[in-house]
Amino acid sequence: MSNPPFLRHAAVTPLSPVPPLAGPSGPGPGPGPSGPSGPSGSSGPAEWSFPADPGCVRTARAVVRDTLRTWHLDPVSDLAVLLVSELVTNSLRYASGPVGLRLHAVGGSDAGGAIRVEVSDTLPVPPRVRTAAPDEEGGRGLQLVATVALRWGIERAGMGKTVWFELGSAG
Repeated sequence: MSNPPFLRHAAVTPLSPVPPLAGPSGPGPGPGPSGPSGPSGSSGPAEWSFPADPGCVRTARAVVRDTLRTWHLDPVSDLAVLLVSELVTNSLRYASGPVGLRLHAVGGSDAGGAIRVEVSDTLPVPPRVRTAAPDEEGGRGLQLVATVALRWGIERAGMGKTVWFELGSAG
């Protein structure tokens, strides 16, 4: 059994991010007290692994907001935090085991680029977009992702999956 792509690197607590994968100039120090590297840096993506605990949704929102602020991508912060909250909540609701979160730039920053956000879990069954009844409390998260993201998708990996979305870096 293997974990989703970036859950294989290390098991860490919610406030201890996984060091980034090798980037153009090799692995970087990763997010930490001085903040994560980002689109203008060359150290690679920011990654975290959270235990399957409801409190990790709040922590995931906080690390996304802080990371995007550090990367000077404040215009997409609120939207990214909302979508991350939806996807991490889905992972907690339907999967068991850790939840992975990864942020990285896609496209050239000179061309406007985008930010890609990935949420991974250990459930291989892909989520599906559905229409929720007006009185249902849930069932709208993927509709929201599909509506506001530039692109989104699902990738299967080993015994799990990654749900990802991209937002324009200009908002």
